[in-house]
Amino acid sequence: MTSNSDIPSPEELVARAHALIPNLRSRTAACEEERRIPQANLDEMFAAGLFNALKPKPFGGYEMGWDTLCDITLEIAEGCGSTGWIMGVCGGHPLMVTNFTNEVQAEVWDTNPNAIVSSAKMTSGSFKKVDGGYVGSGIMAISSGSQHADWFFAGGSDIEGSDKPLSTLIPLSEVTILDTWQVMGLAGTGSHDLEMTEVFVPDAHAFIGGTRPPGAGLYGGLYKVGHRALGPYTLAAVVVGMSAGALSIFIEGIKSRTSRHGDKVADFQSLQLRIAESAAELDAAKLLIRTNSRIAMEYIGRGESVPRDIHAGLIVDASYASLLACRAIERIFYAGGAGELFLDRDIQRIFRNVQAGRAQFGLNWDVQGTNYGRWALGLEGKQEASEPP
Repeated sequence: MTSNSDIPSPEELVARAHALIPNLRSRTAACEEERRIPQANLDEMFAAGLFNALKPKPFGGYEMGWDTLCDITLEIAEGCGSTGWIMGVCGGHPLMVTNFTNEVQAEVWDTNPNAIVSSAKMTSGSFKKVDGGYVGSGIMAISSGSQHADWFFAGGSDIEGSDKPLSTLIPLSEVTILDTWQVMGLAGTGSHDLEMTEVFVPDAHAFIGGTRPPGAGLYGGLYKVGHRALGPYTLAAVVVGMSAGALSIFIEGIKSRTSRHGDKVADFQSLQLRIAESAAELDAAKLLIRTNSRIAMEYIGRGESVPRDIHAGLIVDASYASLLACRAIERIFYAGGAGELFLDRDIQRIFRNVQAGRAQFGLNWDVQGTNYGRWALGLEGKQEASEPP
């Protein structure tokens, strides 16, 4: 149990994350080349207590809000996009674990207080009911952080002979990590597929969708209501944080740069305007993330669901924040010239990472913007899913 005297303030925790930016930035090339998060990054984040933000107090956590996780993620992503993605995704997964009983939570955190929980979605295969649990075989897709995780949560899995989805919590040691995440951006997240072969999942580690989870009622606030309205916000925070990091690098580079004719590039008005517009877009994107996550937490902190009209705005705003961040980095990337195209340059790496981040379904502007427009106009018909898969 974490006593209140051992819990840092949200501001202090965010400051700890900010202090890691230089170290994280120094390892971004290695992160991409090795296609995994450097262990030094994780060790520093564990030491700072960042993964404790949403963890329950009985298991050493701080029980802070999703808004704090967004602030932490903004900082970490400014240093390293892939590491920020793991912070934003896996940092929120204690909420998944609290769907299960205290005994199951103890299995996760008592042996290893720093246990990371990834997630995945079954794209082929199914589970079948057996005495005492379920047996599953198949492929679980895109499990960010799987190389560092101890457990993974899988929702929406098929059950043979049933139309109800199954949610499970499974040790990573029970599955095989397939080397599938060979991508142009966010390569360091290690979002590989997982293969299960006749894996037994005890009843205590599973519950059927639409039923009351075994851990329901153990905690209040965020753990009681969930995070459906806030799911895309840590992902948007990654994209915005990455772009903010690129802008910082761009500004520092411009200060000392001269043209081939010996002119100070910093004196070019066109670049000054590009910097100003990108900075304003990123300020607006950060304001959307921080304001909206706090608005949602006001409801969630009281144990209330976010009203539908506010929920609709939250979902579209998260996507729009990432759109602003994409515009911001495109503007400075194309101002960098041919010299920024080399694969050892930081801004081109961040540019690719931002494109990869925005490919996440919850941040897809075409989908989320259309959904909001249909909702605002009162149009009937099935909308696209709004929550991240």
